[in-house]
Amino acid sequence: MQPRAAARSSRTFGSLITIAITVALLTLLYRSIGLRSVAAAFHGASIGWLILSVGAIIPITVLRAIRFYWVAPDGALPGVVEALRLTLAASALNVVMPAKSGDLLKSYVIATRTDTPAGVALSIVVYERLLDVAALCFWCLIGWVFGRPDVPGLARTFWLLILALGVVSAVLVTWDGPVVVMRAIAARMLPSKFRQRVLTLMDGWPALLAATRTKRSSVVALSVVLWLSHLLQVWSFTIALNARVPVLACLSVSAIALMAGQLPVTVSGVGTRDLALLFLLGRYIDRGTIAALGLLTATRNFLPPLLGMPFTKAYAEMAVEAARRIGGRRADA
Repeated sequence: MQPRAAARSSRTFGSLITIAITVALLTLLYRSIGLRSVAAAFHGASIGWLILSVGAIIPITVLRAIRFYWVAPDGALPGVVEALRLTLAASALNVVMPAKSGDLLKSYVIATRTDTPAGVALSIVVYERLLDVAALCFWCLIGWVFGRPDVPGLARTFWLLILALGVVSAVLVTWDGPVVVMRAIAARMLPSKFRQRVLTLMDGWPALLAATRTKRSSVVALSVVLWLSHLLQVWSFTIALNARVPVLACLSVSAIALMAGQLPVTVSGVGTRDLALLFLLGRYIDRGTIAALGLLTATRNFLPPLLGMPFTKAYAEMAVEAARRIGGRRADA
């Protein structure tokens, strides 16, 4: 089997496994709760708050695009509009690709359309992911310290792990020292066959940190505001469903649930995030309302992809054309 065919077959198999796990978790969840309970939660919901809370994903997506534009080095993107198109297209790919690897489209477009080195372009996606983790951990801990969420069975050591994860993420987005050390280790230990390619990609991290040095405080502040918006949207879902959850406690447990949704085992986190909400909010609202909350939270992952589908085709065609050019150069060589 050719390498490309093998890779394609592997991706297809991985997608099928992900879909199967998602279906299994949702079946288990809704059989234990009952669809009537979920329907009852939606029947008593506020239509106005539903529209407002679901529609909040539009300004949140714009904020994501602005941050993407700020993180990218000068000249890597022509403007915020292009950053928004790429953000929406990547969201569409994330639905069918595991671990949000659809975000790599943003790196690919930047690397092929501009003079931005591939290592820097790839580092942009990793940098944004670390900003997300740091901001989520920040609000999770703020909610825990001041809101004291009532979650039985969640040990104090869990919050120490959240703190450690947040600190590590914050260090990585502000200091290139750890990557420099890892590069030195890789230079000694990696086989010569692909050592230089890996080292070139790793060189992109300090280069990106240098390019964002003057605007880093703004990027970090925007990330904190961005994820506060995400978490307040989840809280607004509880208001729409007429559930009473203290805002600070909701910020904390919602952050944990959204992090659980990042685990690359289900489609867009559906299933894992729902189970996390069921465990974390069991002392505040009934199971049917929690299931309805999970469905509303899932709209955050499917509305931007719907908006991004018209742009995905154009970027996919560009990627195919670039691959053909690269293949033609290799054939000539």
